[in-house]
Amino acid sequence: MKKQLITLVALVAIPALSFAQTADEVIAKHLTALGGADKIAAVNTMDLEQSMSVMGMDLTSKSTYVIGKSMRSDISVMGQQITTVIDGDKGWAINPMQGGNTPQDMPAEAMKASKNLTEPQVLQLAYVKVNKYPYELVGKEKFNGKDAFNLKVTRPEGAFSYFVDASTYQLLGLKGISPQGEVSAVFSDYKAQDGITMPYSSEITAANAPGAITAKVTKVVFNSTVEPKIFNKP
Repeated sequence: MKKQLITLVALVAIPALSFAQTADEVIAKHLTALGGADKIAAVNTMDLEQSMSVMGMDLTSKSTYVIGKSMRSDISVMGQQITTVIDGDKGWAINPMQGGNTPQDMPAEAMKASKNLTEPQVLQLAYVKVNKYPYELVGKEKFNGKDAFNLKVTRPEGAFSYFVDASTYQLLGLKGISPQGEVSAVFSDYKAQDGITMPYSSEITAANAPGAITAKVTKVVFNSTVEPKIFNKP
């Protein structure tokens, strides 16, 4: 009887132990779900085009990344184009919606988030260890109706929780506080492109946005040739 009881306890304990995860294991499995650490490491540049909607307005955007170094975003709305550029430790923007068509240097406070902007949001968790950001596994909880691992990452611009699907290890979304205020995102519609799987749909809310922004990826190109001059201030 005693032997049977020990066996029963062991059988119950094995699944519990198998479900225990560490932060490193979750990140490693997330990288595998994306396509593999080698695939991600090989991505040096990325062109991303999206159709977007906010408060009933339709927008289109094109972003060009030199991963971890530079980023240019061009958003077309109501016949106007909003341009934002981060290039190393410098940045500038043109925003005719705020009454100006001349480039303005990025304020020092906004530049705190520059590293964040030079990494595609859907791939940020893949760069945590490379950037040597502090991270920890908070636990397992529900996110958007799914079981998810909550990974807290302390980035230069603030602390963020990244929610990783406990079944697929894809990124379901994030929540955090940046210098501009609270920000959150929900990701879905995962598709593979050149061996890298990423979400093609997102809904983003931010303190400095007029409303929730929904976006759908219409085109993505990895490792295209990027001309440095696109980051130059006019």
